[in-house]
Amino acid sequence: MTEKFSLFNASVIMSYRGNTPEREDNLYAVLRHFDLTYTDYTLFVMEADATPKFDWKRLSDDKVRHVFFPNAGPFPKAMLYNTGAKLSQSDILVFNDVDCIAEPKAVSDCVRELIHFQAHDVLCPFWEMINVTGALKQQFLSEPRYEMFNGITKDALVPDTSILYERNAGGIFIFRRKDFVRVGGLNMAFKGWGGEDSELLHRATRLGLKWSSLGTPLFHMNHDSVNRDGWREQAMPNVELGNQSENMPMEQLQALAEELRQFFVA
Repeated sequence: MTEKFSLFNASVIMSYRGNTPEREDNLYAVLRHFDLTYTDYTLFVMEADATPKFDWKRLSDDKVRHVFFPNAGPFPKAMLYNTGAKLSQSDILVFNDVDCIAEPKAVSDCVRELIHFQAHDVLCPFWEMINVTGALKQQFLSEPRYEMFNGITKDALVPDTSILYERNAGGIFIFRRKDFVRVGGLNMAFKGWGGEDSELLHRATRLGLKWSSLGTPLFHMNHDSVNRDGWREQAMPNVELGNQSENMPMEQLQALAEELRQFFVA
């Protein structure tokens, strides 16, 4: 039986567009994983699409809140995350990609750390991101428990696993809500996927937040492709936008944060 870990009344926020069967299957498996693994949380599924695709018939979990925005344009991930944060009544926000799971004790420990201590301001419960495909992914979709990944690391890969990213600022990151709002949340100037997490990392750390990562792996359920070569080309405008926050003068960065912060006070 899977040991359950408290998330201490945190809000978990996921952005979603069910544009392929793989993404749909990944979402429901990850939601079931949360139900099997954690207690004491509310989970916001923030969906943007031409019409809603989230299917309550595939899920029975009163901890989940589904929020839909009609939007058929480029995926507005930053807006969805920010809106989830605005709706949340929790002091702790866990931003979790719908395709990703982390070591459960690490996630719980990160939340507890941010509640009780001040050594860190933002925590990522992982270091490298490992892609899962084939039979191993199908096993997780059928029985979404973390135990099947125990012992798998970048130095001890098994069949159907590969390194997706040696290091990544996205995937899962955990904030105190007050700090997320103070630095302006995610920059909604980003269009589509990519770059928004790195820009937030640059902006938050330059504005004084201590952002740290744990040494455990994150597991990403494969969709679309086992590499990100095509995505990187499409996301290049976002990457360039993200680099601006790393290099702009501090006065300009502070003004940007103040401008972005208005979303949460309006």
